[in-house]
Order: sequence, then C-alpha cells, then structure tokens
Amino acid sequence: MELSTSLAVWLSFALGVAMLLAVFLRSGRSDFLPYLFAYFIFFGFGPAINYALGNEIYVGIIPDKIDEACLALLLALAGVAAVALLMPIRDRLPDLSALGRSPRRNALVPAALWTMAAYAALILVLHGPAMITGNKLERIQLAGPLHYRYLALEICACSLYFLTRAVPSARLPYWLNFGLYVLYCLATNERDFLFVAFAVAMHVLLLQRRRIPPKFGLAGVAFAVAATYLSAVRSGGTLNIGRALNEGSTMFVDTYVMTYGESTLRLWPGQSYAEALIAVLPSALVPDRPMLMYWLVEQWAPGSSSGYGFSLTAEAYLNFGLLGIPFVFAAITLGHRLILLRAGRGHVFAYTSILYTVDWMYGFRGESVTFLSTLLYGAVFYAVICLGFVRVGTMSTPTRTTPGREPVSAPSAATPRHPARASG
Repeated sequence: MELSTSLAVWLSFALGVAMLLAVFLRSGRSDFLPYLFAYFIFFGFGPAINYALGNEIYVGIIPDKIDEACLALLLALAGVAAVALLMPIRDRLPDLSALGRSPRRNALVPAALWTMAAYAALILVLHGPAMITGNKLERIQLAGPLHYRYLALEICACSLYFLTRAVPSARLPYWLNFGLYVLYCLATNERDFLFVAFAVAMHVLLLQRRRIPPKFGLAGVAFAVAATYLSAVRSGGTLNIGRALNEGSTMFVDTYVMTYGESTLRLWPGQSYAEALIAVLPSALVPDRPMLMYWLVEQWAPGSSSGYGFSLTAEAYLNFGLLGIPFVFAAITLGHRLILLRAGRGHVFAYTSILYTVDWMYGFRGESVTFLSTLLYGAVFYAVICLGFVRVGTMSTPTRTTPGREPVSAPSAATPRHPARASG
C-alpha cells in the first residue's frame, strides 16, 4: 500500500469530520443534515479506511483510484456543507400545529394501509418459514414478482406519518403496516426499512419535539450494526468492524468509473441527467432505459442478473468532472432544505420531506434515474390518496354551545396558540 494513498484517505476523512462538526455547530441539534452527513461519511469512507488499515476491502475497488474517489466524496460533502452553512435551521423549523388542528376523513388512506399490511402478512404466512432458511435470491423468489414494487410502495406509505395523525381511522393500520413491513424486510433480507425508520424518527423528533436528544446517536450506531448484520446474513460472513466499514459500495463504483468510465461512456455534460427525465417514464413508453447501473453490470459482470447499484458521486463525475460534484450535491441538499422548511404548510410537504429523505439516503448508492423515479412514484401515490379527500371531504368541527350563551367559535388567526405537542 502506498503511503500517499493512506495519507489521502486519512486527510479526506479528517476534513469530512471537520465539515460535519462545522455543520453541527452551525445548526445544532435542530437540523437533519449533521446526521445525514455522518451517514454519508460512514458509508462513503468506510472501505477506504479499511484499505488504509490494511484490512480486506470491497471486491472490485481499484486501489490506485482510492485517493481520487476520496477527493470526489469530499467534494460532495462540501456541497452539502455549503448549503447547511448558508441556510442554517436554528429557529426556522416549521410549525406542524396547523396539520393536526382538526381531524380529517379519507377512506383511501386506511384502505391502502390495510391492503399493504394484508399483503405482507400473506407473504409471511405462506413463505416466511422457507425464507428464513433460504439465501438472498431464494427469499426474493419466494416473495414473488411484486417484491420490489411492494418495497417502493412501502416507502410512500410510511411517509404518510403526519397525514395518518390527522386521519383517525388510519393510525392503527399505519403502525400495523409498518410493523409487518419491518418483518417482511427481515424475512427477505432487505435493509430498506432502516432508511424509512430513520427518516420518520428524525421528522418526529425534529418537527414535534423540536430537537434531537443526544441518545439518538446510539440509534445511529444501532442502524450501522443492523445494516452490517443483514449484509453478513446475505453473504454468510462474520459480523465485525471490518465488515461494517465495507458496507458502502460507492467506493467500488467511484473507482471503477474513474478508471474506465470516461473511455467507454463519454457523456456530454449533463447527459445522464437529461436522459433520466426520459427514463422515469413508464417502461411501456420507454422500453430501453439508458441507465448507468446497466452499463456497470455489463462492464463488471457481463450477462449477470445481479445488480450493483451505482453512485450519485460517480454520476456527477461522469457528467461534469470533479469540479461539478459539489454543485450537484448542493442542488440535492437545497431541494431537501426547501421542502423541509415548508413541511408545516400542508400534509403534502410533510409527506414529501420524509420521502425525499429516504430517497436521498437510499439513492446515495444509485443514480439520478432511481432518485427521480422514487419521487415521481411518490407523487402519483399521494395524488391517488388525495382522491379520498375529494370524494369524502373533511370533517367539519362543530361549535360548542352552552345554555344561555352564544356559540363559541373557533379562535381567530390572531389568537395566540400553544405549540403543538407530540402525539401519536
């Protein structure tokens, strides 16, 4: 191992941690980004740290490009940090009191949640015992052809948390569905529920309790341990620190793209992002989708049915080079920031904020096509749910009357209100 590569790894990691501390000090415990920042550092730098320590690294990582890949990740983190420092949260967290001011009626929300819970329960009853003894591919086959569609729908359904608080009939099926979703993921060796649980918990803590307690850091450690355990179960390996550091697959994609991508793909600036706008359309309209992850499979393992994901960092590098990476990640961060700050303006913004957070965490090892597809499917899902409001309407809040007195009307907009308390 070359000393220069080792120094580059540790220097990049140290600068990443320094930016994390700067973001945390700027907004404190009232901001999402320090925790997302820590997630990107752990899953991005992990394999490089393993290499610097002389441990076994993720198969396919090209050691000669590790230093450049670390620089690319550092530039991505700089883009996130720039938005966090220029737009600190502090006392600007949205007020969600308006979202729970009066109960609402929507027949489609509980119906969708009951249906999804029933589907998960059916799969677990029919194939659960066989899934426990099978490997990853066998478990997915037992889950059936709707497996990945179900997982995508669950991300949307679990993002309805704040809406289900306003629809009384949806509260029980929401949590029942959430629990069965977790069991389904454990049975099929999927880790999606970790991202969903993290995003929902972050929104509940920040937007209801207004800040994240220090002990939430322990939940982050549990998150990493759970992800490592599920990965070990997938491959039959052992659970240790080296395995945990190798959880991030983006280093493999980044080093591979930096070695072979420019000579074989030759994208013009912004090409994959323009193609992503077309690729998100239904497969019936776009049967041949130009996706970078397909290119990676054909290059790395031609004819294989396996998938290796991709990397938002690598895609930005292919389109704009190293200098374009911070601008791409700054744009993604800006989108997250603007949606979060509007979460109190309506259920659609609260829903989108959770969905965007899950999509960003999951899409970190994907590409713009998968990132935009999730947002598009989430928009369609919410539009269908809103049909329940159109047909049923909202519950009117009756006025209270007392003997000998005039009816008591709802307080005016000028009447001071107490901040909403955490509930549900």
